[in-house]
Amino acid sequence: MVNVQKNILLKNLTTLEIGGPTQEFAEVTSEDQLKEALQYARENHLEILLIGGGSNLLISDEGFPGLVIKNRITGIETDGEVVKVKGGTPLQDLVNFTIEKGLAGANKLTGIPGTIGGAVYGNAGAYGQTISDFIEKVVVLPNLVIASDLKERGNLVLTKENCRFSYRDSNFKNTKDIILEVHFKFPKGNTETLREESAETLQKRLLKYKPGIKCPGSFFKNVLMDNLSEEQKKFIPADRDTYGKVPAWFFLDEVGAKGAKKGRIEIADFHGNLFINTGDGSAKDFYDLAKEYQQKVKQKFGITLEPEVQLVNLPPL
Repeated sequence: MVNVQKNILLKNLTTLEIGGPTQEFAEVTSEDQLKEALQYARENHLEILLIGGGSNLLISDEGFPGLVIKNRITGIETDGEVVKVKGGTPLQDLVNFTIEKGLAGANKLTGIPGTIGGAVYGNAGAYGQTISDFIEKVVVLPNLVIASDLKERGNLVLTKENCRFSYRDSNFKNTKDIILEVHFKFPKGNTETLREESAETLQKRLLKYKPGIKCPGSFFKNVLMDNLSEEQKKFIPADRDTYGKVPAWFFLDEVGAKGAKKGRIEIADFHGNLFINTGDGSAKDFYDLAKEYQQKVKQKFGITLEPEVQLVNLPPL
């Protein structure tokens, strides 16, 4: 039986530690509990927000006027060459599992917070690896189910093509289907080599994301070179084209973002795309600071930076 609580502070459930109360809250550890929570929301006409590890979220100071469901449905198993992972499984668990099994393809995702479901939803990636690279299928609870009788409908299995993955994006952002399980097929690798590469990647990440830092991850998406005009490309130094993308911090650095502050929100003095809650910061200050520097980039480069972070109960940037 799922336990529904009231007025839970969302700041306690996010890596940014910002966010007001949710009207209702449920933590689920099984698919049956998840369906119970969804049925409860439908019967009580509540909007739903599904969260995992709480990273990549900026939640308003007013909180969320509905039911927040925290997905703790976890598990990893192999079926021949296929690795099946439940949506609430921490991404790091998959990274560690594949390294120990001598499977390549996820090792450079080490240190990225959050769950498999969240990583697939936003097509997370780092250092040339992207989680969708080795996905074969995704098992979902279709959004149609949420609006109908849960007992009469089953899960849906989507191919990788159905998911429409692109840079930091997927069709899940449109459909709002709930990711239950992801099936991966990884190439063989050498455990020791993978472990060394993972350790090197983690060291790089820790230079940026220091332990205990209160942030949602990089706030703005990097900019695809293919989306820039020839005139805009003239502003870009050759060494800033990384994997066909220009880091968002390059544009933000150019307009003086590093070290900028608003209230208790601060942009790191060493990285223009790292917005930090220095203590009891507000979503309003965070949003306003991000908006200010988004506009400065637009004025200087003619480029509108898009947030990578999900905005909850806030207007679009």
